[in-house]
Amino acid sequence: MKKVIFAATLLFLSIINTSCDNNDDNDKTSENQYPITVKFSHVEESFSFFKNGEETDVPDDVLAAYYENTGIGFNKAEIEEENKDDYFQFLSDTEVIVAQYGEIYTVDYVFEDGFLYINYIDEDDGETTKLLLGKGDLNKLEYLYSSIVLKEENSRSGSASAYEDAGDIPYFPTTFENSINFHNYENITDLQGDETYLLIHNVADVYIKE
Repeated sequence: MKKVIFAATLLFLSIINTSCDNNDDNDKTSENQYPITVKFSHVEESFSFFKNGEETDVPDDVLAAYYENTGIGFNKAEIEEENKDDYFQFLSDTEVIVAQYGEIYTVDYVFEDGFLYINYIDEDDGETTKLLLGKGDLNKLEYLYSSIVLKEENSRSGSASAYEDAGDIPYFPTTFENSINFHNYENITDLQGDETYLLIHNVADVYIKE
């Protein structure tokens, strides 16, 4: 937080601290680095498409169906427009302002093994939840999520979710192997037939230090 200091006080401090400036520089490094703002920059995405026993490029008609018909499709351009004003502002070693999806709140945070967690307090019941909110550090963060679509001969199913706790980390990026619980196939070779395929969309909202 910025402090208002009278000019006379500044003059006084400059006189008595002249001889100490060099010694104090190292001590002030940590406390003077805040606030640090990590602002939304862009979306990075990747697709995996499995059909006829192998992984191949995603056909245009499958992508069109994903965006238009499944109800879970993540559209990069729309996300970037919606999130353009989002940011994380780190106020100290323990406190951060989070601005995402139209909400702004101040919470405690911690970095563990290269991932950002916040302690979110539910306003309704007062319960505290430790949420996974990013991968990275104070220079670059990635908010991770994915969706999966399974198309069979007479049906289609899908799911979409963000990575919300430490137990989700091994599942990003989502692959065939770590999505087998979503369907009945145990091997890629089981995905056979004109009307059968698995589409995986991995997404990261990228935040960069200003």
